[in-house]
Amino acid sequence: MREREGVIEFICEGGIGATATVRVELRTEFPGIGGTIITHEGVASAFREEFNPSPKSAHRLFLRHTIVKKLEDYFFRKDVYMFAHIPRPLGSISKDGEKPSEAYIYEWAFGSESFPWEYVDLEGNRTLIKLHDWDNFITHFHHAGIDLQMDTSDPDDGRISKNIIHPYPQPIANGTEISSLWKRIDFGYESMKIDFDKLSQFLHDKREDLERVLRTERYEMILLAKEYLAKGKEMKEVDIGRLDSLAGEYRRSSLRHHVSRGSGIDGPEQVYIATRTESLM
Repeated sequence: MREREGVIEFICEGGIGATATVRVELRTEFPGIGGTIITHEGVASAFREEFNPSPKSAHRLFLRHTIVKKLEDYFFRKDVYMFAHIPRPLGSISKDGEKPSEAYIYEWAFGSESFPWEYVDLEGNRTLIKLHDWDNFITHFHHAGIDLQMDTSDPDDGRISKNIIHPYPQPIANGTEISSLWKRIDFGYESMKIDFDKLSQFLHDKREDLERVLRTERYEMILLAKEYLAKGKEMKEVDIGRLDSLAGEYRRSSLRHHVSRGSGIDGPEQVYIATRTESLM
């Protein structure tokens, strides 16, 4: 049987930073850990490619993003806040050889960054602006050892935001707050720190509740992803293989849920698993 082909349509350049470039694509093909996934419906995606790739760095970025996303799912279902602020991680590519390439793919966040953190009225009075949900968001991730407040202001002008995307960044509530439609992006090493000891303690202390809210398999995936990021290839081969499998199943489930919302098609027909695979080994 002929393998189904995916579609990748370039939309526009999405931005360029110190360590990577991002382009916006409409994709039905998502390579990544656990296998390439072909979807029935296209997904607006960010394709982030590193300038100076190191082996498996894209997979590690995918796992960092995945840990954050699954912890947000936990906080969201516990009613910490009512609107998701982390885009979905969708896949990753790791190629070595003469032309190495490291890139990972995530759900494109529509909107813009670089909105002001303060409001100046007609009399010149300055008022700090808050994002709705922001305090709960950063506080709960801090308890899990993840610093998502890091790198959210322009280094040249701290009054301007960075790595926060908002489609309508107009102040509400008398100019002191911006609505909760924002998304936090960039989970690289220069934009987000993970305290692995603190994360390990959080996962230990919250194990029963995390397994109940997220399912045992998702908890195991978070745990193994944390171990891989902390230890790399020092992990047992069987545990890396298990993480490959769990990450692949998570990606299939996530993409199936994402594309089923607007296509009118539900069930396994939404995604097709191609034979091409990416591995953490």
